[in-house]
Amino acid sequence: MHRILIIDDDKFVNLTLSKLLKKEGYETRSAYNGKSGIYETQHFQPELVLLDFKLPDLNGFQILEKIKKINSSIVVIMITSFGEIRRAVNAIKLGAYDFFTKPFDNNEILAVIKKALSIRKKEKETQINIKEMMGNSEPLQNVLQNIERVADKDITVFLEGETGTGKELFARMVHQNSKRKEKPFVTVDCGAIPETLFESELFGHRKGAFTGAMNDKKGKFALANEGTLFLDEINSLPMSMQPKFLRVLQENEIQRLGDENTVKVNVRIIAASNSNIYEDLKKTNFREDLFYRIYEFKIDLPTLHQRKDDIPIIARYFLNEISEDYDKTDLEFSPKAIKTLLDYPFPGNIRELKNIIKRAILLTDSNLIEPEHLLLKNIRNIELDNEDETDDLSLEKFTDKAEIKIIKKALEKAKYNKSDAAGLLGISRSQFYKKLEKFGL
Repeated sequence: MHRILIIDDDKFVNLTLSKLLKKEGYETRSAYNGKSGIYETQHFQPELVLLDFKLPDLNGFQILEKIKKINSSIVVIMITSFGEIRRAVNAIKLGAYDFFTKPFDNNEILAVIKKALSIRKKEKETQINIKEMMGNSEPLQNVLQNIERVADKDITVFLEGETGTGKELFARMVHQNSKRKEKPFVTVDCGAIPETLFESELFGHRKGAFTGAMNDKKGKFALANEGTLFLDEINSLPMSMQPKFLRVLQENEIQRLGDENTVKVNVRIIAASNSNIYEDLKKTNFREDLFYRIYEFKIDLPTLHQRKDDIPIIARYFLNEISEDYDKTDLEFSPKAIKTLLDYPFPGNIRELKNIIKRAILLTDSNLIEPEHLLLKNIRNIELDNEDETDDLSLEKFTDKAEIKIIKKALEKAKYNKSDAAGLLGISRSQFYKKLEKFGL
């Protein structure tokens, strides 16, 4: 149950918000001045605070600052009158998430709170607990030792590993153990940006800089200022962008499209690639001078198959994490299920393992995950409970039955909202409809 603290000296507003939030399943507590609000923040430990700007003892800026010192991850939403909007905007610059004005709309407030808590949850999930999630295999320990060596050194780190080996997770680990950990961590997937938009995405643009530039836009470098910029698939950076990118790294300044002036930036770079970047160098698809600039400290990431001892640890971590989202508790793997996972090569690495467990949670009707709930891509040794059923060993029929079952489970979980069900299964809506048609569902 999410905890929300309401700090407002207007007893009617405070009571109204409290009733509204309790009806939605939130746990609330009320404070009527700044000092009691700070006290409740320390003892109630809310995840979100609704903070009125005008209070009898302290103003919103002072309370916001103290709340963020107590716990910087607490989401603060300002409550203000229409005439104080400028102050509310300044509060956002100081760390508030959003604001709404009196008189307020109940549905709007609930929507903002829901979105804010969702974002906070995602941010919390990125705080990596090494012992709980990562495991203790020798290949992993080598990676962690290298991260420890380099995290607090302000040099560029290059992560190389197959797709799904957790490059972004390890990049976040470097950031979280660095002196920049309180500053932004910004991710750029270089393989997903069209070549014509690269410059705008990285450096930003001024309004009117090109057709369709309706507003000023900050680039990723500006958003990551004082923090860390993680560039995944760095070898997908177009040749036309590489000299400009190199110049930013050397000069520590950017120039937005349509702007005559340059702006100083202070950004740490972590780059990653899932392919051997030496091949791109040989084919002259990647500049050698840029390569040496980003290749200051290289960390090779092992595949999940190379760290098999970690599979049960990671699997149980995902089981606990995902089952909570699906309102299923006390789930466990059977010994046969663990053996099945250990025998599987995991070509998709950690990402594939997570998706397999997500589907298994939807498939099981008990508190036990069995081998038949683990939909693996290759042919596995399937032990049927009833020997009489061994006459038909068609893998296609087996996988079809399992797929139908998981689709029905996803629909039930999503209350028959097809878009939500497709999201649970990790496929597009069009793919989902094709499967419904295929199985006559």
